[in-house]
Amino acid sequence: MKKAFTLIELLVVIAIIAILAAILFPVFAQAKASAKNTQDLSNLKQITTAALMYAGDYDDLFVPVGNQDWYGTNPHLRPQGPADGIPWHGWSLRMLPYTKNREMFRSPLLDRVGSFTGGCASSSGMQMTNSYSYNYFIGRDASYGWEGDGDYGSTPAGERLSTPLSQTQIEEVAKTVIFLNSNSLPPYGREWGCYYVTLEAPDFINKIRFRAIHRDGGNLAFSDGHAKFYPAKEADAAGTGYPACGGQPSHTIFNWSARGMWMFPGMPGSNGGYGDGPVRHGCAGG
Repeated sequence: MKKAFTLIELLVVIAIIAILAAILFPVFAQAKASAKNTQDLSNLKQITTAALMYAGDYDDLFVPVGNQDWYGTNPHLRPQGPADGIPWHGWSLRMLPYTKNREMFRSPLLDRVGSFTGGCASSSGMQMTNSYSYNYFIGRDASYGWEGDGDYGSTPAGERLSTPLSQTQIEEVAKTVIFLNSNSLPPYGREWGCYYVTLEAPDFINKIRFRAIHRDGGNLAFSDGHAKFYPAKEADAAGTGYPACGGQPSHTIFNWSARGMWMFPGMPGSNGGYGDGPVRHGCAGG
């Protein structure tokens, strides 16, 4: 007589498999997310190393931002350049001879195809070839034309932001952020981010603002060459943890000395007039 499983035995086995799957699937998903975050951290370290190599070849000056205020066009719409006779020359394009790898500028944590609307609707579906931001205070070159807003033309304290810095001009290189995830990707940049997410016209920023995709935080690269993960949902460009902000930032952070990280290169001696610590927006409550 042949032996066989009974229906009850089969149901028990199926139940055990289902329980194990319910336990293991989240673990696998978490492991995958951790692997992506590790790759993102590696990208930032290598980009920072490339920036230091670039500085070594250019009188110790960091790469200039190089992204003119050509609002209204991008390499997807106009591959030859932002205007007749003017080529694209953003900071990541200048650094390609040092990285020798275009994929290094694309974070595995973030979308690679832009889902844009509004002023960027004509660029929806474009490949976003750079998903990182550069600290404008370091690569400042007056290429971004907002002179009167106290952000990119000059500091609130009156310092002109027109010439890239050298590493020796940074007060504390191990605490001054140089690269981070771009804040121009959707959802925050859905209507305007198409102008700042390519190798030719990459993103720049003067605030600690990234996408808190992994464990309510993100990776930051510092101007001495190291990179580190920081849990900081207050810095998320999409307002993670603050639903009332509707995909917008919940806080503005220029400098955060309590966490040992800042954007303004004069810190901690001078904050440039930008203040210290997260400034809560109304949508975040409290």
